[in-house]
Amino acid sequence: MKYKILIFLTLLVSTALHAQDALFSQYYFSPVYLNPAFTGCAKNNIRLAGAAKMQWLNLNQSYKYVTGAGDISVYDDNLRNICNLGGTITHTSKGFLRNTNISGIVGRSFGTGNENCSNWFLSLAIQAGYTFNNVNSTYLIFSDQLDQNGITGSPSQVDLFQNGNTAKNYFEMSSGFVFTISNLMFGGAVHHINEPEISFKGASADSKLPRKITGHISYLWDGDYLKFKPTLITSFQGKSSVLTIGSLIDFNDFPIELGIWYRNNTGFTNNHAFSIGFNWKWQSSRVSNSNSSSYEYATKFGLNYDAEAYRPAINTTHGALGIGFQKDVIVADDIKCPTSTSGICSYRFPWEFF
Repeated sequence: MKYKILIFLTLLVSTALHAQDALFSQYYFSPVYLNPAFTGCAKNNIRLAGAAKMQWLNLNQSYKYVTGAGDISVYDDNLRNICNLGGTITHTSKGFLRNTNISGIVGRSFGTGNENCSNWFLSLAIQAGYTFNNVNSTYLIFSDQLDQNGITGSPSQVDLFQNGNTAKNYFEMSSGFVFTISNLMFGGAVHHINEPEISFKGASADSKLPRKITGHISYLWDGDYLKFKPTLITSFQGKSSVLTIGSLIDFNDFPIELGIWYRNNTGFTNNHAFSIGFNWKWQSSRVSNSNSSSYEYATKFGLNYDAEAYRPAINTTHGALGIGFQKDVIVADDIKCPTSTSGICSYRFPWEFF
C-alpha cells in the first residue's frame, strides 16, 4: 500500500518530548558522534570513520541512521598539541521524516610533550552544527481523509504543516571531555546545549529538543594473547535513559575483534536488547612502544546485529543491522603525532580503548 497511516507522526513533529537521538551499537566506529572530545584522539594524524544502522528490519520502511566523521590532530615539534579539528555529517530517516546534521568541532588535548610527559591525557572539544529537518507530507494520511470505505481522496484540513511548511532547520551546540590515566578512560558530553526549537507548528512549552547528557567509562586489560576492553555508557535525554554495557575482545596476533553488548533503560525495565559484533582489521605494523604487545592496524571494518528480547521482541522487529568503517592516516610520514607508536608517554591514548 503506497500510503501509510502514521498516527504517531503528529506527536513526533509537534512536540520534542519524543525526539531522541539515534543509538549506534558500534560506538567505536562513531566515537565523535558519542563524544566530540574524541576529535583528534585517533591513532594517527587523520581519522576517517563512519557507521550505518538499519533498525527494526520488519518495518515496511525501516529506520535508517548514517553518520560519518573526519578529524585531525596538529602537534608542534615538541609533541605538544596545538589543536584538534573535526567535522561530522549525520542523517536519520524515520518513515517520511528526514533529519540531516552538519557540524564542525574544535578542541585541544593536554598532557603530551617530549620532555614533560604527564601520566594523564585530557581532551576538550566544542561542537557547533546546523540541522535540516523535513517531512514528505504527500505520503501522509490523516483521520479526516478516511471513512468506512478507506481513503477518501480529499485533502486534509489538519493544520499540522502551516502554509505548506514541511521543513524545520535549527542551530545547535555540544561539548565534551575525555580523560585517560593508566588503563582507565572516562568522559562525558552534553549535546543540544541550546535545546533548539524543532516543532513544525511553532514554539510551545514542550517543543524543544532536550539536551542529551552522556557519560562513559572504559578499562583496558592487555594480556599475552587478548585484550579485553569493557565499557559502560549511559545517556539521558528528556524522559529517556539508556545504559549500554559490554566489552570488545581484541586478539593481539590476529586481525579480528569481537564485541558483545547489553542495552536497556537505566531502570532495567524495558526491552533487554543484546548486540554482537565482528570487526576485521588490516594494514598492520608491529607496535614498538612499551604499552602494548600487539599489532597496530590502520583500517578496520565491522558488522553487528542487535535485537530486543522484550517489548518489542525480536519476532516483532527482526532486530537491527549495523556496519562500520575506520581509516587512520599519517600525513606525509609525519611521526610526530604522539598518539601513534612513536609516542613516549606511558598512559593509554583514547583510540587504544577501541
